[in-house]
Amino acid sequence: MLERGQELSADLKLVRRLAAGGSAEVWLAQERERRGPVAVKILSAELAQDEAICAALHGEYARVAALGHPNILRVEGLQRSARYAWLAMDYAAGGDLTQLRGRSCAEILQATIPIASALATVHAAGIVHRDVKPANVLLSADGTPLLADFGALSRGSPFSASPQQLAGAPASVADDMYGFGALLYELLSGYPPFYPDAAAASDVTREPAPLPAHVPAAVTQLVTRLLARRPEDRPRDMGNVERDLRAALASLPPPAMMSDMNEPASIKPASVKIEPPGLRPPPGQGETLRSEWQRTTAPRVSEDDLRRQGFRRGLGASLVALGVAAVGVVFFVLPKVMEREKPAQKTPTAAVVAPPKAEEQPAEKKELDFAALAKAKQAAEELRGAIDERLQKLNERAVAQWGGEEISRANSLLAAADQDVTAREYTAAEQKLNEISPLLDALEKRAPQVLAEQLKAGAQALKDGRSEDAKAAFELALKLEPNNQVASRGLKRAGTLDQVLALLTKAEGLEKDGNATAALDSFHKALALDADATRASEGISRITSRQASDAFASAMARGYSALAATNYSQAREAFEAARRIRPDAPEIPQALRQIEQEQRTGVIGVKLQQAQQLESQEKWAEAVKEYRSVLDLDSTVAAANDGVARASPRAALNEQLEMYLTQPERLFSQSVRVVAKETLTRASGIANPGPILSRQIKTLGEWLARADVPVPVALRSDNITQVTIYRVGALGTFEQRSLELVPGSYTVVGTRPGYRDVRREISVMPGAAPAPVVIRCEDKI
Repeated sequence: MLERGQELSADLKLVRRLAAGGSAEVWLAQERERRGPVAVKILSAELAQDEAICAALHGEYARVAALGHPNILRVEGLQRSARYAWLAMDYAAGGDLTQLRGRSCAEILQATIPIASALATVHAAGIVHRDVKPANVLLSADGTPLLADFGALSRGSPFSASPQQLAGAPASVADDMYGFGALLYELLSGYPPFYPDAAAASDVTREPAPLPAHVPAAVTQLVTRLLARRPEDRPRDMGNVERDLRAALASLPPPAMMSDMNEPASIKPASVKIEPPGLRPPPGQGETLRSEWQRTTAPRVSEDDLRRQGFRRGLGASLVALGVAAVGVVFFVLPKVMEREKPAQKTPTAAVVAPPKAEEQPAEKKELDFAALAKAKQAAEELRGAIDERLQKLNERAVAQWGGEEISRANSLLAAADQDVTAREYTAAEQKLNEISPLLDALEKRAPQVLAEQLKAGAQALKDGRSEDAKAAFELALKLEPNNQVASRGLKRAGTLDQVLALLTKAEGLEKDGNATAALDSFHKALALDADATRASEGISRITSRQASDAFASAMARGYSALAATNYSQAREAFEAARRIRPDAPEIPQALRQIEQEQRTGVIGVKLQQAQQLESQEKWAEAVKEYRSVLDLDSTVAAANDGVARASPRAALNEQLEMYLTQPERLFSQSVRVVAKETLTRASGIANPGPILSRQIKTLGEWLARADVPVPVALRSDNITQVTIYRVGALGTFEQRSLELVPGSYTVVGTRPGYRDVRREISVMPGAAPAPVVIRCEDKI
């Protein structure tokens, strides 16, 4: 049991546990040499004793360390003590990449592009990671993403492993492509592909749910290619994936005020301040603003018109022309003003005579005032038209609900301007209308902020279960921005919120009562109504996980029961069923090894029995073969090692003896007889020889005894030929001669000057004299 303060080695002390699993525990440790924290992954006792696994880990992490990529977590390799084996690595204090779920697409791309680069380097070195997922990308204290936990001991995680990995196929680069696609999918959507249906992940006919609509099309297409069910349909090179991600990041618009309620506040511009919701229309301003007057259509008389009229009247005197002009202005521009300012009177005919020159100056002054008044009226009309257009757009965005003091002030100024126009105070009206424009500027500028506030308020209301408040917030957001998909999705969720909450309450009650099937049904119904209902997805995951645990425990129990009954096929089937439920469970490899060990033990026992029986039958070569087949299964079996040491010399001795006995003519050679006698001596020294060895010893002894008894050999010649027997000597010339030779093969040669030599090969067999040998040189040269 590992404990805080425990020392793994002389310079490494455990500080606190960071994580634990079936195959290892991860601890924060203090290393004296570094005088700083490190992370250590301590293997389980079973894995620490497995030399093959330790060697594989050491080799793979040594290759990874040699890459030297800045986005790969530095691991020092496998270290061991008398009790433990561990991997020491840099401590990544920033957590892992799962904390980026639901962040903006730009943030996610910035964090994953370095991991794509790291994987490209890994693949170029011929290494496959095998377990790419957000939890295996750690963040350093400064936020640098670091690829970690190469899956040397893993077949991948259920929701990020490719269908081929889940089916047990050998690891390949295509598996890492799929894992990287699953990583992007999880960060962009908030959950892994096919979650929580683990069975769908291994079904090559199923496709994951589409990514959210706000994800750019280029990123969606890339993720779809990475998650292709067939390996050949996925990108082949992670370098190309990295380039596609960089292009997608470059194509994103510059950061703007946040408009998605799911994006965290940490990525909003610092200048944006979100105020709490709850805007209400100002008092007395419950209706939209309406125009109270229209621009006049009465014709205006220009100086050119007056000039033409004066010309048609015969070019009268200038004083008469000015009078006519004044009458024209009064008649065409402001006839109604004159009527309202002077009551109607019936003037005597005599009063219509032309006024004297001294009274024409006031008429000229009134003309100039009328012109300025007309100009002011036109300017006010134009300004009012622009304000009307802006107000109409703001009214379409429900400004009365959120405009506050600005819209109230704008309404008041507009009403006052209308009163000034009624009073023909056009200059004052223009001034008031000019005061409205900054207020409208402020409202138009504030609209995006109000939109963000309403989205946030709607999201909080959904979270709190307040459906009406959520509807109100999202409806206002849609008035502010009719095509806002976040608001549309939120309004849809608000419409089903009460029904979803009722289903969730029911499901959780059923779950508490132990009715898992009915609870799952209610959770699924809630999720069908609202795909973003976190409580529903968590409930489904919780129940299915518990059911999987129960099924796993049941399968393991069946397997061990069958194993106890030596029903190995049934035990293997049960353990494989447990593996399908929980692929990463460390108990399964251990149980399968136990099956293999017991089966191997049974086979070894049979082979040892057969080898011992062959020994008793003096079939030494066959016995050695059986003993060696046992050692091929388990080199540590002492009985097999002893059997090989015992039977091998006897097998060699038996082979030599059989060679002499099956080829006795070899004994006629003096050198062979010497070796044969040594072999016979060694064989005779064996205690308790069996019947076969005893027969071999007796037969070989008889052959060697006979081979040492000389045999008479008769030679005939012509008393002219010189006769020589190799290895015996020169016999000279003779007509007939007899001598005794030890059994064996001999060469007799005859020579005579002027004649060809004669050569005879003779074999002297024990106990029987050969036919006379004739040796004469008769063939002249």
